[in-house]
Amino acid sequence: MKSKPAKYSISIPLVLAVVYSVSHLLQNIDTQFWATIVLRNLLVYGCGLQLVGAAIGHLFFGDRIADYIGWTKDHPFQFEVGVADLGIGVLGIICARLGGSFWLATILMVTIFAWGCAIGYVRQMLKDKNFRAGNAGYFFYWDILLPVALIAIGIIHLMHSTR
Repeated sequence: MKSKPAKYSISIPLVLAVVYSVSHLLQNIDTQFWATIVLRNLLVYGCGLQLVGAAIGHLFFGDRIADYIGWTKDHPFQFEVGVADLGIGVLGIICARLGGSFWLATILMVTIFAWGCAIGYVRQMLKDKNFRAGNAGYFFYWDILLPVALIAIGIIHLMHSTR
């Protein structure tokens, strides 16, 4: 029997960010406060915990992850991707304590990495007809939409913090 990654466990950081953000929004409707909370939550949970989780998968369960994505097993790329995920994830977690330019740098790194991964997924879909869930599913959409959300909320945060 083949082991499959839990379908919804990868969504937990997103759910945490949304629940925490909505709870704060209900307490205080100030746009600056809301944008700060949402952006921090996306950085800490959506980027930080999400990518640390991905790092654990690539570093310790590489063959299962490769199979899930539709890539070859026992390949050194697993270590490299795992270390990159870990580094970016740590940046996201540090965003809980640091803000300002550090948030901007983290958003830029996440955007470059995630959109680069999304381009790789599209190449795999077109070239190798790889439409497995790990290549054309949740992570593909996450890698496109998370940076869009970070940039949009980051702009709102900047617009309201300069007033």
